[in-house]
Amino acid sequence: MLIRQTIRYLPAQLLSPAFQLLSMVVWTYFLPPAEMGSYVLITATQEFAYLIALSWFSVYALRFMPFERGRAERSAFLHTEAAVIFLSVAISLVAAVITVAIIDVTHLTWQTVLVVAFFFATRGINTHYSERARAQSNILAYTLLQILGPILGFGIGLALLTWWQPTSEALILAYGAAQFIANLVAAPMIGIAILPRRIEAAILRAAFAYGGPILILYGLGWIAENNFRYVVGHISGAAAFGLMAVGWGLGRRCASFGAMLVAAAAFPIAARLLNEGRRAEALQQLATNAALLIGVMAPTVVGIAMISTPATDLLIAEPYREMTKTILGLSALAAAIRFLHVHVSDQIFILEKRLSYAGIVDIVEIVAAVVLTTAGLLLFGPIGAVVGTALGSTAAAAVSMYLAMRRLDFVPPVLDIVKVMAATSVMALGLALVPTARSVTGLVLTILLGMGLYAIAILVAYGGEARTILRRRLDRRAQAAA
Repeated sequence: MLIRQTIRYLPAQLLSPAFQLLSMVVWTYFLPPAEMGSYVLITATQEFAYLIALSWFSVYALRFMPFERGRAERSAFLHTEAAVIFLSVAISLVAAVITVAIIDVTHLTWQTVLVVAFFFATRGINTHYSERARAQSNILAYTLLQILGPILGFGIGLALLTWWQPTSEALILAYGAAQFIANLVAAPMIGIAILPRRIEAAILRAAFAYGGPILILYGLGWIAENNFRYVVGHISGAAAFGLMAVGWGLGRRCASFGAMLVAAAAFPIAARLLNEGRRAEALQQLATNAALLIGVMAPTVVGIAMISTPATDLLIAEPYREMTKTILGLSALAAAIRFLHVHVSDQIFILEKRLSYAGIVDIVEIVAAVVLTTAGLLLFGPIGAVVGTALGSTAAAAVSMYLAMRRLDFVPPVLDIVKVMAATSVMALGLALVPTARSVTGLVLTILLGMGLYAIAILVAYGGEARTILRRRLDRRAQAAA
């Protein structure tokens, strides 16, 4: 079930991060480092605004979607949701004022505030509707919500940066407009109430009861994910962070790309199984997800580390080049460690409503990452900062896995991990033997070679499973033909 659902989610999980990666490369040719730093900090701060405004209701919708329980309950949910969304727009405006004042008070104008507020509001609503689409298994709506913003935002951003002004404000406006269009297209497909005719207090109480503690948890998670940006920005300044933002952002986006390939489908399936009283099967789904997650992220991180120098020389604008080569591979590794516990063991805590465990993990990560990132930055510069963050995430992952295994009976897929690491080693050995790419074509061929070597090694490692799946497919086709 998980693999089938993962394949159905694949277009969204491929196209959205692909355009995010492409855009990060392209924007290095338009934005100076200070503007790049402001753009990255604004997008990161939007995630915090979403947490306050909508995340508590989004997670309630994903976990307890009532759409199959009758028309009256559906209507009550939609009208209550509309009221919450209206409130989120007001919160976005306040958050935009605070954000602009903190990041760059010299740009504190109503035009900038409204642009940032528009971006905050449309992105938050887009994220909420994406969670609703997942809960309803409306994969077309989910795909549109995920891909239209990055794709249209990229096109509109190119136009505004070229013919208006090469600033973070122009880029934020472009993505806000794209997200607004995505919401207009996809919202009718999942069902919405435009104006809240009534608000169901029972739904709000239930959403606060479940989503409120998770809001605190997600807030801690946001700090754990984004502390690096603010620590470096505060200590070194916006321009210095802007130089680091490209390598840091690309590394994390590549790791996130691998993680989201398999993570989107896992939680709804596990939640459904748990709701049906099938706890053992829910845990097994998450173990399967862990195997798939490691199977995607391990070769991704190793591959990035091995091609980071030629890829940076060929793709990134000169002002950002040296810094990106320095930290790209380490950034991907730091992100992969964090995403592993976020999308596997931490998910168990949420499903089992053991939010205190998740809070412990986040606090460990925040404290360790902030202390080690700051110390690493002051003592060893950018490399030290990234290593500090990676060590903080490693400490959190160790605590998270310990709690999941000892307290909640989670069994990690050890054999699968061994097979993945062996296949990744085969890929790494193959890449080490080929010449360094000197052109974009050579870089693409190197990437394809690595993917091919890994695919062959995985097929060998899982030969028995592959033959079983193939045999079942052939039997089904034979039965259908008969």
